[in-house]
Amino acid sequence: MILGAAVVAGLLVWVPWLHILAYPFRLLTTLAHEMSHGLAALLTGGKFERFVVYADGSGVALTAGGWRFVVIASGYLGAALFGASLIWLGAIRRARRWALGVVGAVALLLSLRYGIPSLLSGDWLAGLLTVVSGLVLGSSCVALALKASRRWVLFAVHLIAFQAGLTSLADLLTLIGLAQSGAQVATDARSMAELTHLPALLWALLWALAAVTLLGAALWSAARRWERAG
Repeated sequence: MILGAAVVAGLLVWVPWLHILAYPFRLLTTLAHEMSHGLAALLTGGKFERFVVYADGSGVALTAGGWRFVVIASGYLGAALFGASLIWLGAIRRARRWALGVVGAVALLLSLRYGIPSLLSGDWLAGLLTVVSGLVLGSSCVALALKASRRWVLFAVHLIAFQAGLTSLADLLTLIGLAQSGAQVATDARSMAELTHLPALLWALLWALAAVTLLGAALWSAARRWERAG
């Protein structure tokens, strides 16, 4: 089931004509990215006002205050940490179902709390997508955690984990390409460059290295558990 989840995740990310099937996972990774910005703001003493997810898979989190260095960096790193955490928890039999349920509950609650303000703003269409995607994806994860068999929980956790990991790496490759091209596009790397006066490309590369390290460490730890389990 684990190998099957890895193969399916890889195909969904890298085979263009399967991208339509990957769209829900694309939205889930964006939810993780934007929620990470918001939670980082809250944890560093700031405010998480609202966030939106757009139809093309991009998103924006509106925050105020907090430690801006951490808030900016938390988006890509948070998405990678989301995937790495699920890979690690997926290797622990007793944690799989709980992990899936917590992912669903967090997606539900935060989409309602911080998505509805976007629905009520001028950006109501993106706000609608934000709330609906959070509700559908969150409730699906909760339903799987409550009702699915052990094998399907194993498959679902690893499919989400691998998909999130691969998508976060693909996003970072896109970010590196944008930074290399010098395109005047609003990105987290550009925001960090404006804050630190260091090149956006440097930050994109550092985040990519950190993401690879996180995901690699999670896979290594999980592989050891899988090996001991036989």
